[in-house]
Amino acid sequence: MLRKGSVLLGLTVLLSLLFPLQFLLQQGGVDPQAVQVPGADLAALSAVVALVPARVLFRHGQLAERVPPWSVWAAVLACCSLLYLALHVQWSLAQLAEAVADGIAASGVSASPSLPHMAVQALELLARIGVLVAGVAVLVRLDSPPDEDRRLTSRWSRAK
Repeated sequence: MLRKGSVLLGLTVLLSLLFPLQFLLQQGGVDPQAVQVPGADLAALSAVVALVPARVLFRHGQLAERVPPWSVWAAVLACCSLLYLALHVQWSLAQLAEAVADGIAASGVSASPSLPHMAVQALELLARIGVLVAGVAVLVRLDSPPDEDRRLTSRWSRAK
């Protein structure tokens, strides 16, 4: 159940990354910064919108039956997807930025005030790359569809 949910979440974030909502808004004459949803930003809104096609692809591709029982890539996909979504929800972003700033201050490193912001941006980039790499790795390592296995078995038994 958890691995299936992590693959569905990863597929949702992957589709939201591939769908250029911000670019489409700019081309339509709408300022993407003006589109505000209380508590989230445009990337989180894209992930919510991408849930419907991700669910359709998940069901049509029979991914629930095809995801291997244990996969490191599925775990990485879940972690990166959750990190990506957490970085695009305002309350968790504020807490994470505060934790990064506290960590930098506790380390005793003298840093510019923009360093915590750059560290959060680096985390966001790592989360995007992690979703892209782990999503592809999970999709490449899927088991064969259950229906195809039955058809191959029945053809093989008829040939004997």
